[in-house]
Amino acid sequence: MKTYTTNKKQNIISKAGEWLFVCLFWIVAWYALAMIVSNTLLLPSPKETVIALGFLLGQKKFYLDVAWTIIRCILAMVLSFGTGAAFATAAYKSRWIRRILTLPVSFFKAVPVMAVVIYLILLLESNWVAVAACFLMCFPIVYTNLLAGLDSCDRELLEVARIYGLSAFRTASLIYFPWIRPQMKAAVKLISGLSWKAVVAAEVLSIPKHSLGYGMINAKYYLETEQLFAYIAVIVILSMTMEKCINQWIEKKGQCGYKGSKLGSGASNTSSNDDSYRQDTVELCNLTKSFGEKKVLESFSAAIEPGKTTCISGPSGVGKTTVARIIAGLERADEGTVEGTSDKRVAYLFQEDRLLPWLNVYDNLALSMIGEGRHLKDGEVVAMAESLGLGDNLWQLPDQLSGGMRHRVALGRTLLADAEIIILDEPFRGLDKELKESIVNKLYDRYIEGKTLILISHNDEDKELLKTEKTYFVQ
Repeated sequence: MKTYTTNKKQNIISKAGEWLFVCLFWIVAWYALAMIVSNTLLLPSPKETVIALGFLLGQKKFYLDVAWTIIRCILAMVLSFGTGAAFATAAYKSRWIRRILTLPVSFFKAVPVMAVVIYLILLLESNWVAVAACFLMCFPIVYTNLLAGLDSCDRELLEVARIYGLSAFRTASLIYFPWIRPQMKAAVKLISGLSWKAVVAAEVLSIPKHSLGYGMINAKYYLETEQLFAYIAVIVILSMTMEKCINQWIEKKGQCGYKGSKLGSGASNTSSNDDSYRQDTVELCNLTKSFGEKKVLESFSAAIEPGKTTCISGPSGVGKTTVARIIAGLERADEGTVEGTSDKRVAYLFQEDRLLPWLNVYDNLALSMIGEGRHLKDGEVVAMAESLGLGDNLWQLPDQLSGGMRHRVALGRTLLADAEIIILDEPFRGLDKELKESIVNKLYDRYIEGKTLILISHNDEDKELLKTEKTYFVQ
């Protein structure tokens, strides 16, 4: 730890030294060029610029100008981000809104700032022209970044939210928001730099009484070039400072585990399950499904008896998972019907782990307990983790676990859903025989017995372990 801290300090000192050298180099170059030109009107020296800056710092009006320019930048950024996020969400949900917005977004991305400012001067009071101009320049950046993030959101994670009945708010806060966080950060970084350029350019043209742009245009009118350079220096310093502060605020930190839950406080007691499930047969009648020109399922029928384990088996690629997805409501059959599931909760263990990478083991396990008005039960989550051999990993993130451990988390999440119908697609993938038997012995009586279990597998050992009573083969 001491060596690491020392190396970090040395790196900071080294970088500071490099920056100091670079700054001194350009100050010397500026001074030399000013000496060559030898005309303050064309190029004031660093000394003359510093004197002019000192004069500005002694005026009360200067601070008022700075404050108003900063307010305009921040207000425009907040408006553009809020509006961009709202319209990106609307466009994500509606293709017609997306189409309607395509033209204006493309237009404002291409139109010069000056053209926008000149027109806005005709419409608005001078104090607000800069805010409107900056908003119109920044809005397309926020909109396109966030819409791209929403479009790329992992459909598999959204299916998890759908299976476990997460509300729209939970889906947004637990899946959409974490997923688009990189695009949000990129948008904020981009508009933090652009906002100063757009605001100051608009202030120069619209000439509001209190603004840095107004000070610059006055310096130009009176040929006070050293004061003009002082204003430019102030604007550059303020812009870089704001951009640096924003970048540090939103800087992505390394992924690490966290202790506790982001899902809300859970009860300390274990849940009192109601084992009196309605027993209905799940009837699959002539299910047919094609993806494009490829037919993956044809006229498949089965009667899945209530409260028992039924296996759907067959070689890879014949449509076993497609049958499971149709039962779960994640796919619609082209032909055929499914009866006996409409008023039942269905829990689904996917072949993929589908854990939320930004949630720890505890929250990934508990995810299936918070949908449809249910409440998180802390004691049951902890007991499940211990039964799965994950008691020491509760506060770790998925990428800190092995593949087998992640699959166990997914299995625990499925069983904690307390659903009437449980679908397990290759449930013991990557687990050795001893571990499989240990897990089933600990969990079968509590979470599986008496429920309708649909096992997707061609492993005879798994069928026997889960007490399969009937097997249907997909051809």
